[in-house]
Amino acid sequence: MNLKKLLLILVIIFSLSGCTNINDLNYDDIINNISLNAKKSNVFKKGFNFYLPRGLDVSKAGPNYVIISSSNVDYYMYLDLISFHESKKIEYEENPNVYYSQKFSYNDNDGYVEIKLWENNKYLIEIMYNYAKIEVMVEENLIKEVLINSINILNSIKYNNTIIESLLKSDNLDYTEELFNMFENIEDKSNVLNYEDVNSNNDNTEIKDTDYVGR
Repeated sequence: MNLKKLLLILVIIFSLSGCTNINDLNYDDIINNISLNAKKSNVFKKGFNFYLPRGLDVSKAGPNYVIISSSNVDYYMYLDLISFHESKKIEYEENPNVYYSQKFSYNDNDGYVEIKLWENNKYLIEIMYNYAKIEVMVEENLIKEVLINSINILNSIKYNNTIIESLLKSDNLDYTEELFNMFENIEDKSNVLNYEDVNSNNDNTEIKDTDYVGR
């Protein structure tokens, strides 16, 4: 990769300020430079915290899930606190039959991106990394922007193992079968990710001004 393209990736990933420049990148460029976008947390929850890019807001949250919204996109994030606590490794095989499928690894954490063409010419993006998964349903012209935002969020997640261990011991987390499968529950016609049986309680969430924190 030449220096000019590397600088372009750095500028885009850190600022996400120019949609025209985003078009100069491909999906591999975005994913393979996950090491360039470490961000400081500006959202704090009990047991974990993460960075929220400018233009995004937390619309709903629970002990191990967060729904993040922008003006035209909803990001559904689920955090697998049990796998983090037990240091489990994810297993994923690249799928040649979908629009895009790619494994990646950074800081001893494995991850993957899978993009599927869905109904009404929309795309289901699934990104898993750092013991968390984000899913988004989006039009093709927004895929790169969503990838950058999602990688920024997932790469920034910090876990508090002491708090998580306490939550697991006290059974304060609702790890039902429905909750584990909530990323698979997609309504056939609405193209909206359907979260079943999730708690909309936003307790223990603090969001600081993203214009001044973590930039």
